[in-house]
Amino acid sequence: MKRNVLIIEDNEACRNALAEITQECESAGAVFCVDNCAEAYRYAIEEEIHLFVVDIVLEPSKTGDVSGMVFADKIRNMERYQYTPIIFVTSLIDEKLFAYQNLYCSSYIEKPIDFERVKREISRALGQPVGGENDIKFYYYRKDGVIYSLETDKIICIESVHRKLTAYTTEQEAKMPYKTLKTVMRELPQSYFIQCSKSMIVNRKYIDNIDNTNCYLTMKDGRKIEIGSSRRKRFLEEL
Repeated sequence: MKRNVLIIEDNEACRNALAEITQECESAGAVFCVDNCAEAYRYAIEEEIHLFVVDIVLEPSKTGDVSGMVFADKIRNMERYQYTPIIFVTSLIDEKLFAYQNLYCSSYIEKPIDFERVKREISRALGQPVGGENDIKFYYYRKDGVIYSLETDKIICIESVHRKLTAYTTEQEAKMPYKTLKTVMRELPQSYFIQCSKSMIVNRKYIDNIDNTNCYLTMKDGRKIEIGSSRRKRFLEEL
């Protein structure tokens, strides 16, 4: 499984170097890069992040700035990220000790950066089991400036029609603008969800039976869903 990484670093050269090294790691999936906490929060909500690489000092012009640590503290208060690895980038000895004890960081990288060590630490963090993936209880999406949530355990399937997504749950139908099926698939816990065609993601727990001859599956609510011919082999292997 590919893991998504969010890098929060105010220095552009350092940020680009960290991104390049991360992309070389075998388990790395999407790599998101930002230079401020506001954008970092947005990615943390809208994407499923499996590793945070955080510079502790994001606003060096401010005396005593530790905004990266404040970000990490808030992330730890989000249920979905309680056990997600965090690697701190720091030259502040006291802060790194605090991070280990209070924020349960996976590792720290001291400045000036040793890029060989960076690659080892990121590879190690990406190789850790995805803590709590099966416990991701809510899927978040934005609509008309408001953030909504769906209980992942109640999502039966998600369909894309003319690039517009609809999530079908045991309780409702939810329209999800601004998202692609590829993005949603990356964000959902993949131990539960699987893509069966170019336009459909299904929750494994709601599959009742599979008609291999006619290439469709029947969900527990009676819904019949086609298995895409180009995805049939992969779907059956992953199932």
